[in-house]
Amino acid sequence: MKTNLLIFAVSLFLSFSTFAEQKLVRIGVLAFNGPAYTLTRWQPTIDYLNYALPDYHFVIVPADIPTLDNLVSSGLIDFTLTNGIQFLMYKYNHQAVKMLNLNPFHGDAKHAIGSALIARADEPEIVTLKALRNRSIVSVSENAFGGFKVMLREFMSEGVEQGDLKKLSFIGYPQQNLLTEVLKGEADFAIAPTCLLERKVRDGTIPANALKVVRRQVPESAFTCHTSSQLYPNWTLARMKHVPADYANHIARILLTIPPTSQIAVSGLYGGWSVPIDDSAIYQLMDEIGLSIQPSYLTRIWMEYRGWFMVSIGLLLLFVCYHLRVNYLVHVRSAQLREEIEQHKQTTDQLERETNQLFKAQRILLSGELASGVAHELNQPLMAISTYATGCRRRVERSKLNQQELLLALEKIEQQTLNASEIIQRMRNFMKIHSHDKKNVSIRSLINNTLLTFQHTLKRQHIQINTDICDTCIYIDPVLIQQVIANLIQNSIDALKVSSNSQKEIAIRVDDDEQVLTIELSDSGCGISDAQLKQLFMPFQSSKPEGLGLGMVICKRIIESHNGTISAYQQALGTRFHITLPLTVEEE
Repeated sequence: MKTNLLIFAVSLFLSFSTFAEQKLVRIGVLAFNGPAYTLTRWQPTIDYLNYALPDYHFVIVPADIPTLDNLVSSGLIDFTLTNGIQFLMYKYNHQAVKMLNLNPFHGDAKHAIGSALIARADEPEIVTLKALRNRSIVSVSENAFGGFKVMLREFMSEGVEQGDLKKLSFIGYPQQNLLTEVLKGEADFAIAPTCLLERKVRDGTIPANALKVVRRQVPESAFTCHTSSQLYPNWTLARMKHVPADYANHIARILLTIPPTSQIAVSGLYGGWSVPIDDSAIYQLMDEIGLSIQPSYLTRIWMEYRGWFMVSIGLLLLFVCYHLRVNYLVHVRSAQLREEIEQHKQTTDQLERETNQLFKAQRILLSGELASGVAHELNQPLMAISTYATGCRRRVERSKLNQQELLLALEKIEQQTLNASEIIQRMRNFMKIHSHDKKNVSIRSLINNTLLTFQHTLKRQHIQINTDICDTCIYIDPVLIQQVIANLIQNSIDALKVSSNSQKEIAIRVDDDEQVLTIELSDSGCGISDAQLKQLFMPFQSSKPEGLGLGMVICKRIIESHNGTISAYQQALGTRFHITLPLTVEEE
């Protein structure tokens, strides 16, 4: 079935791509000997239709009985070419309409299909079918019309039911295997379609006089093949209910013009086409073997609604079980949920406290690295204050200081005091515990204020700062983002300290588009190795002898808490860090 569906899908795709301007017509053909054989047999007939009707493109869909049933039910084919029983099934269940019947090479279409009971040439003649009850018999399928079903009627007419055949087995397609089984002695008899043996002997597949048809009957017409059963009408071409009648009639008229002796008919193993014939013999066959076209009313109701019935029973049982346990489960689960909610709240509070402590500890550690520069920055205004105060005192002692000079000196002392206060305030702001308040801040001001904290260290180390920062406002936690920027600047300073490069430089570039703010910080320092790059954001992995290996981990956590990304890249000279932050606005 999977092979047939695959062939159908491939043929459908090729037809749509190659014949995009033509109307696709799909003909489902019952394939007893495999898709390849069916395509070879019927392709000349399909080519004839494509030539006669250039506005349409006909394709063959070879399928076994279950696959063809599914295709008909799904409305995926337009015509079917199948045996009489399958046609009657489609007629009553899917409103299929008979168009034509195939003619055999010899005889008429009304007497063309039957069963042959095949045995080895040395097998004695069969007097009665009752003698086969304990003999080994093979057939392709119990659904095969020109095979088992027709022969079953012959068995039943002599009082032999299917259950009486103890060694009956169905070996599947292709039909050639039936003859092989008997020829090799693995089965005593084969129930096969009429003309199968003659056809295989003619093409040299089976040796002549190796097998024979037993219990031969005299055919009712000029049928030339040996048969062990009554003959029935040949295959039927039928249209599905969605196919217009006038269009189908036009196709039928074209098929009727195929000469019985043409190469098209010879390749298709038929002797032309005939107008629809009476199916009363097939009705009688189905009645005698107990095969109903439609199940009984109660059976149909059960088949149609059994799923809903089983679902209803299942739901009822589930409801009863649920009702018995619901009060107990609600009581127990409610207590568990209350306990889990309380535990979750405590865990969340504890995690938030520990995270704040971790961020604060990292800022303190970073502040320690800045202590030398801060001390030097404070030393300058303090020395200036001391100088101005000493000068004023000495001039007062010599009575050489007038009021105007005193006011000027005091103003300078006041200014240096403010400078020292600003330095201390910057460090306090950097180390303070914040309240996780996000607000719209200027990224340029944030970075410039961070650089002020490093200005003495940068000057002392002769490090040049190049900035290209857009003046964009972004909704962030300024304390945490400043901590990230400061940590990256400090890392760059450390890398430049051990670098042999005479040109020490840190570049900061900030750009934005409509959705994302991008921060790039690069240096010309010693760079980072492949092993360090892989472990950069792993905790407790540091290249500094005194480092804890938490700085970049914290930076990554801070950036990701802002729904951003941070990554590091190696450069020919130094390292580049790339940060993205979404440009979200403050919620009302």
